[in-house]
Amino acid sequence: MILQTLTAFSNRFGSDPELVLAGGGNTSAKDGNTMYIKASGTSLATITPDGFVAMDRQKLDAMLHKRYPSEDAAREAAALADLMDARLPGQNAKRPSVETLLHALFPVRYVLHLHPALVNGLTCAVDGAAWARRLFPNAVWIEASKPGYILAKLCYERMTQYKAETGRDADCLLLQNHGVFLADDDADALGEKLQKMLDTLRAHCAFSPDFSPAAAEDPDLGERLAALYGKGSVYRFCGASEAVRFAASEEAMRPLTEPFTPDHIVYCKAHPLYLPTGCDIQTAFADYRAKYGFAPRICYVQGSGFYALSDSERSVDAAVLLALDAIKIAVYCRAFGGALPQSAALTDFIVHWEVEAYRARQAQ
Repeated sequence: MILQTLTAFSNRFGSDPELVLAGGGNTSAKDGNTMYIKASGTSLATITPDGFVAMDRQKLDAMLHKRYPSEDAAREAAALADLMDARLPGQNAKRPSVETLLHALFPVRYVLHLHPALVNGLTCAVDGAAWARRLFPNAVWIEASKPGYILAKLCYERMTQYKAETGRDADCLLLQNHGVFLADDDADALGEKLQKMLDTLRAHCAFSPDFSPAAAEDPDLGERLAALYGKGSVYRFCGASEAVRFAASEEAMRPLTEPFTPDHIVYCKAHPLYLPTGCDIQTAFADYRAKYGFAPRICYVQGSGFYALSDSERSVDAAVLLALDAIKIAVYCRAFGGALPQSAALTDFIVHWEVEAYRARQAQ
């Protein structure tokens, strides 16, 4: 029964494009010593009971009290090995979500983790923490952190502190440059909590993104960009009003030059390429490759909007969705002091993190 309930609310939230894009978000449920968590690479919108991984809660709890290496790669490799070992028999073909340990922190039955643009307009903003305290005093704010084991330990510490101060368990985490965790013993209550949060944020935001058509596609340019990306590549064009506004100049583009969340790195690469009017496109591509080691997934063209590029229909469509999501976040951030993307150090960690490399391969 618990798996049916978990599947139902996962499909419900996962089917709403305002809440979940591509493979984003994850859910879990606890039943005695077992926790069921979304498997990495699955989609909430279409997940079935077989898409969840059964985990040993005692082994997950032991990870929080184990001493791991201080060096990033060694620590994450050791933690990943223990995470895989926490799978129950018969689950070895599945890889549990990267956020499994965070779900295990909540003592209640159901946990929902999402990255809605409206929420991330708060979590990716300069004054996000201050506004979170005003609007959601019962939520625990988690400052930007390396993902994986480090983030899980930080959340554990903040949640322990919260319980010591308030006498109750935290049921809401707002993670800077990431998203929201909500928890409850009642699956229906998760939706109520989420809706209340979204309504509060929507009432506070004086700005909303405008995606009405504003610029026409240049097929010749699109084909040229796809050819520069690589043989057999495909492209999509977005000439929506908001995209054209951000493409107006390098200064206008500034809020979008660094990624807001890990999902933007996975699906759009870490940085877009900006092509001002009259620039040498081939040289710009070559310079980008030399700097980052790969071709740009998103190209903003001055006066036109952006072109998404990839080597598959699936990944190029996901890139468009996440590029539009970044635009939404940048607009919503204006209500909370302006945009605050991830730090360069955090972006570099995620770009080279094995877990996100795995997610990126699954997204192709």
